[in-house]
Amino acid sequence: MGDEIDRILADEEEILPSSGFATSIMEAVRREALTPPPIPFPWLRALPGIIVTAVALAVVIAKLAVQTVKALSAPQVPAAWLAWLAPVLQSPILNPQIVAAGAWAALALLLSLGAVMLSMRLAAGRG
Repeated sequence: MGDEIDRILADEEEILPSSGFATSIMEAVRREALTPPPIPFPWLRALPGIIVTAVALAVVIAKLAVQTVKALSAPQVPAAWLAWLAPVLQSPILNPQIVAAGAWAALALLLSLGAVMLSMRLAAGRG
């Protein structure tokens, strides 16, 4: 079997590259060798901005944590107010879930209307 493979491979013609192949490769190698190295990133100039950004982010997170702790420790709504508002809030018309869903639907409709009006205005300006 090995002799048969050797015979098949020996019968094949030798593959030679086209006449301009070696020349074009060498030109590409020379072009690549002549290109200057990329400009390094100026880390020393960017470092102050990165530090200021990190400090500002830490301050914002700390303030947010302090506000969250204050909000959690703040006194809750007095029981007398809840007793007064309970019939109103339990009304099927003012159900918070229904009001929230209606508000989201209204917002979606307004955004859709605004997008349609903007696209119609832009299309009318072209014609």
